[in-house]
Amino acid sequence: MVRKTDFVTRRLLLFVTIASVASLIYGWEVGMLNIIFSMRASFGKVFGLYEFNPRAKTFLESHDKEFREMIITPTFTIGGIAGSILVYFLMDRLGRIRCLRLGSIIYFIGGLIQVLCNGITVLCIGRFISGIASGISLCVCPVFIAEIAPKEIRGTLGIVNSLGLQGGMFLSSFCNTLCLKLITKNMNAQWRVAVGCQMIPATLFLLFVWFLPETPRLLLMKNKEEQALKNLAYIRQKPITDVSVANEFNEMSSKLRLELSEGIVSWKEMLTTKSIFYRIVIVSILQLLHMFVGVNAIGYYSTQIYSKYLGISLAKYGAWLATLMNVISFICTFPAMRYIENFGRKPILKWGALGLGLCMVAIYALCHLCDATHKMVFGWLCVIVMYLFGIIYSWSWSSVVFVYQSEIFPLRMRAKANTIGGIFQYIGSVIVSSTTTTLMKYLSFYTFWIYAGFCFIAFIFAHFCIRETRGIPLEDMDKLYGDNSVENKAEFKKGINDCFETN
Repeated sequence: MVRKTDFVTRRLLLFVTIASVASLIYGWEVGMLNIIFSMRASFGKVFGLYEFNPRAKTFLESHDKEFREMIITPTFTIGGIAGSILVYFLMDRLGRIRCLRLGSIIYFIGGLIQVLCNGITVLCIGRFISGIASGISLCVCPVFIAEIAPKEIRGTLGIVNSLGLQGGMFLSSFCNTLCLKLITKNMNAQWRVAVGCQMIPATLFLLFVWFLPETPRLLLMKNKEEQALKNLAYIRQKPITDVSVANEFNEMSSKLRLELSEGIVSWKEMLTTKSIFYRIVIVSILQLLHMFVGVNAIGYYSTQIYSKYLGISLAKYGAWLATLMNVISFICTFPAMRYIENFGRKPILKWGALGLGLCMVAIYALCHLCDATHKMVFGWLCVIVMYLFGIIYSWSWSSVVFVYQSEIFPLRMRAKANTIGGIFQYIGSVIVSSTTTTLMKYLSFYTFWIYAGFCFIAFIFAHFCIRETRGIPLEDMDKLYGDNSVENKAEFKKGINDCFETN
């Protein structure tokens, strides 16, 4: 019996790990603000979120705190939209690796500007530039991993991208919490060191991205067959004369040659071809729901939820609770690497959405009970449910969405499709990150009902609209979505069933 580990080589794992550092930096940016927003005497004072009150002898919220947060938070994701649009013109033209290299340089510049800034305008410019890099890298990284991975473990390796995201959020919150707790005398150093910690993964990415090889599929699209074969053998750590390498290359080459004979998909063809347009709509809605389930609302504002609704001391527990949540989410991403090839993409998305929805309802109920009774037991129960939300998200939607998006499109339209998916992800992120603080101000904990509703919509959407892609070669996705003949449908069902049985 063939095991998954038989398809993993040290070189393949190294390349996937290096590429996933891009998502680690994205996770770092997402997790960074949660703790930094609670640095009242340093970051909060410099950027006008908090003002010192002599009577209370403490820092209190400024009158325009929500407005300033609404400006700072989404500038990164707005940059991500710009980067996602830019990468459409670059992904096929420059190749996957050159795009990742470009992203690493822009990441470094954006991070440096944030560390050296002295005002909200320059901070937002730095976050916008980092967002551009994120838009480029997050579109390319899942495609790069999907194109170098054997089909038998494509989903497992794709989750390394999600692992990087969760790892970035954990490392960011941990480093920022240490800065908050240990740097207590030099307030200028406190927030600059906290922001500057992101330069560690940015520097590592800038150094190691140059060791990545171009994907064989991209080289075949450029008619560089000899180099494509060499790169495939190099990634698989086998000689080019190896039978398995030759078989994989010949299958890949013949199918891609047939696919590319039709030419790169035009915008007109994309909008008028039913099977292609259907997939574009599916991915766009999937990425919007990916954000609308409320993960960024928890990620950005969990410390504020603890203090405002649950009566938990922000100074004593807030930062550590946020860090612990990210630790748990990071650890719980690992099981998804094993089970995504056993359970498939669709069941994980569907039942994950249901679990997230139930968590959001429970968070509302416990916040309401805590507010009505002032009993801390409900507050701590709510913290546990928020942790459960993070576990379910990391195991399901965080892990599967990018894997699914990178799989279902043919090579001749992969750049366009991932650009569109990336744009909708960032649009969803902008909407959530820029409105949550205002919703929480006027709706209080009733805000969680909105996210619960989107979770249940995601459950219905996954049930009726997602088709299982597990075990299907990338070159055969058009058959899954495009060919409606009974013979081909039966053949695919048999292939998928066989794949489940062998694992």
